[in-house]
Amino acid sequence: MHLFIFGPSCSGKSTLALALKNSLGEDWRSIDRDDLIEQNICTEDKANQTIDGRIASLKANTIIDAQIPWRDKKEGEFYFVVLPPLAVLLERDSNRTQRLKRTEKRAHYARLYVEETYQKIASLAPEIFDARFDSSLQTIEQELRIIYYLTSLSS
Repeated sequence: MHLFIFGPSCSGKSTLALALKNSLGEDWRSIDRDDLIEQNICTEDKANQTIDGRIASLKANTIIDAQIPWRDKKEGEFYFVVLPPLAVLLERDSNRTQRLKRTEKRAHYARLYVEETYQKIASLAPEIFDARFDSSLQTIEQELRIIYYLTSLSS
């Protein structure tokens, strides 16, 4: 089984993916798209292909943390999206900018990325996702319960 957690930057998808991994245990593997790029494992334009290759090679239950779906869902996969309102994302990004002490230029590009990923995900047909979460209204525990219910997993 593969659980994809999609969402724009600052949506809470990495927090949800980590909570899932911690809850489901050692039989589960996780792949974080941003980590692949930041650790120079692949480039941005090869990240999706790298994820698909890792899924195939792991032959294990996997949690995938990525921004935007790049292919149709396959059998045994679930697509979840974390999508709070844009205003919430921008506030979180501003807080992240302060915490990370981003330069003005870096803060500008980070904000643009939040807006871009939000617009792309918001424009997708909602039915491609098995569930949609608003992390400004739902707790991680509520999100996990819904995922467990929809996938027949237990914590």
